[in-house]
Amino acid sequence: MRYSIGFLTPFKHLPEFTKYAFSKCKIIDITSIKKEEINYFKGIDFLFAAPNYLNYSIEEHHIKDTNLKGILSPSTGINHINVKSIPVINIKKDKVLESITSTAEHNLYLMLSILRQTNNIQELSELNLGILGYGRLGKILHNICKPIFKKISICDIDYMHENFFEDTDILSINIDLTEKNINFVNKKYLDKFNKKLFIVNTARGEVVNEDELLDQIYEGKVLGYATDVIKEEYSGKATNIKITSDYRIIRTPHIGGTALQAQEKAYKRTLEKLLSYEF
Repeated sequence: MRYSIGFLTPFKHLPEFTKYAFSKCKIIDITSIKKEEINYFKGIDFLFAAPNYLNYSIEEHHIKDTNLKGILSPSTGINHINVKSIPVINIKKDKVLESITSTAEHNLYLMLSILRQTNNIQELSELNLGILGYGRLGKILHNICKPIFKKISICDIDYMHENFFEDTDILSINIDLTEKNINFVNKKYLDKFNKKLFIVNTARGEVVNEDELLDQIYEGKVLGYATDVIKEEYSGKATNIKITSDYRIIRTPHIGGTALQAQEKAYKRTLEKLLSYEF
């Protein structure tokens, strides 16, 4: 069956994927529509929606009067899709992720940037990196950073380096977003660290208690926060992290996984999973 896919996400900048997609499906570019207009498109079988390009979350009422069979997202997280009535196909725990290093590389960019922006320029070879979350991304980050940092410590659900809280100069947040992990990084957690530290987040904004983190920055416990993700990212709400102009905070617009090669791989794999999915 040749499915009809409405792309809320730009895709024409990816020549290999574009060629593949047009050969397999009927592609409709709806990147310019407003969220209220999604249900106007009765002839679409699936929506394609990457979190990096949306400034809103897809809710049940957006798809109420459609004939949609499902939603595709070339991502590991789907907090931009708040829908239960139809399947959401993504690439969480998919084998393709082993070849995608884009987000881990963005981690390193944020580490370098926050040190310089706060005028606290130091050689990474003299600093200790603490990786919170040692799944796929944590392991890739470890491999990239091993030749760069003085030492790397790991904290995961099943294992923690004995000196994690004592040694860490830069904390990299790489845990999954689960109900258990909401607000995981809060004042109580940060009080465990012996040193003043920098924090980098390329996981999800919801795993950080942003207001308590801001307090820690203002009090000088946290030297800087560089994040690619924020809470209420798709709601339009003006959270404190969103609106602050403090020089000790760097925000990038959820672009960690958007290296062109990464998008080519992720988008194609998502479409492959659709074509092998049984409805």
